[in-house]
Amino acid sequence: MPFLNRKPCAFRRCFVLFATLAAVLLALAGCGGAAGGKRDAQGRLNVVASFYPMAEFARCAGGSHVAVTTLVPDGTEPHDWEPTARDLGRLSAAALFLYNGGVESWAPKAIEAIGKGKVNALEAGQGMIEGDDPHVWVSPRRAAREVTVIRDELIRLDPEHKADYERNTAAYVAKLERLDRELARTAAAAKRKEFVTTHAAFGYLAKDYGLTQIPVLGMNPEAEPSPAELARLVRLIREQGIRYVFFETLVSPKVAETLARSAGVR
Repeated sequence: MPFLNRKPCAFRRCFVLFATLAAVLLALAGCGGAAGGKRDAQGRLNVVASFYPMAEFARCAGGSHVAVTTLVPDGTEPHDWEPTARDLGRLSAAALFLYNGGVESWAPKAIEAIGKGKVNALEAGQGMIEGDDPHVWVSPRRAAREVTVIRDELIRLDPEHKADYERNTAAYVAKLERLDRELARTAAAAKRKEFVTTHAAFGYLAKDYGLTQIPVLGMNPEAEPSPAELARLVRLIREQGIRYVFFETLVSPKVAETLARSAGVR
């Protein structure tokens, strides 16, 4: 699942980090299963993940011992999605409900509706979120921490396979660490450190690699910038010599297209 629908740019080597991160996550995909109880017919732990990154982390840590399904469908904005009664039933029946925290505003309400003692929920990003930015999984460094949190919970639920969970997680974290080193080298060599994107989802990644994120919409992907804010961004793009505006597939490209057209960039 791509994190961005992006266009080529002079800043290409630095922004290979987005494509590379998404590719690594896709390459590490495992198998899923139907969440109908604590374990499936093959004896695997049934894990229900909120959305794609959490599902992927669970598959990579759990390997053949977990059957992972995702609540939020691909192509759906996790900020806005709401669970159905059937979804709540899946959560209460699963061995583990896994969510990032912050991005799933519906998750605490769902847990409360089911009853805290009736659902085993794990907020993988707990303690990692700074301010109001929940997008910790976009940073390879923070993603590694989330996977480790998930590993520990799987071991608690299924201590018989502790060695496998530790081995799976170590292999995954090693790949993320290699990616981290590659991104650090690429970002350090980039002449321009600023980038404009529609949604402020890349703050941690920017912080890790010395980049400057210039978001159009802030944390809320549904917000609309004022004419004055658009004018300010147009001036900034021209002053900084930024040539491209990036937009995400889950966010309407209209604002980004308007901004790019007004600034004379792509």
